[in-house]
Amino acid sequence: MYHRKRFRSVKFYSIPNRQKRPRAETRCGCPARMQVRMDDELGRRYVAYFSDEHNHSVLELRFSSMLPSHRRMSEVDIEQMNDIRKGGIPVSRIHGFMASLANGYYNVPYTTRDMHNVNAKQQREGGLDAESCLRYLREFKANDPTLYYKEVVDGEGMLQHLFWCDGTNKIDYQVFGDVVAFDATYNKNIYLSLLVVFSGVNHHNEMVIFADALVANEKEETYA
Repeated sequence: MYHRKRFRSVKFYSIPNRQKRPRAETRCGCPARMQVRMDDELGRRYVAYFSDEHNHSVLELRFSSMLPSHRRMSEVDIEQMNDIRKGGIPVSRIHGFMASLANGYYNVPYTTRDMHNVNAKQQREGGLDAESCLRYLREFKANDPTLYYKEVVDGEGMLQHLFWCDGTNKIDYQVFGDVVAFDATYNKNIYLSLLVVFSGVNHHNEMVIFADALVANEKEETYA
């Protein structure tokens, strides 16, 4: 399998300022491979070399759909998932429903994480919710000139980070901003983004909000 052949490059272990530990090594130099070449005279491809020798335990066939190279959602499954989600059914239950139709989870070639990734990709490609959010902030700023917001997009123009605070937030920060706490709900929405709330405590020992943000990751430069 693809994730078993060769070995991981040494450069991945020497990345400077790495934020996370590298993933567990799966490559073991497996010699199994197939080489396909083109016969120009016949205009056909043919198998020039084939080896099914493995230097590791081979996964049972019934679990092969869970291999990274095999996990994918068909267009039919995506359409069915989208239709069910319109009724407010969570992804975990939709995955269970798909498994019941396929007579077992091992017959479903994707996980709930794959389903969330498909949802996030659809939202990014559509861009409708992001544009609606920015439109709302622009209209809000027309009524409240003290509102501040800033969006960060990637090279493809997709919204990555969004920060905002209104006039009341600013006043609260000026008065009660000696101590600032922030908390993030980890991937609790369909966009797999983090909702970060910057808050403090007022003179009545009540929580006050200083600012809010939606971020795609928790890197230091993102919070800065």
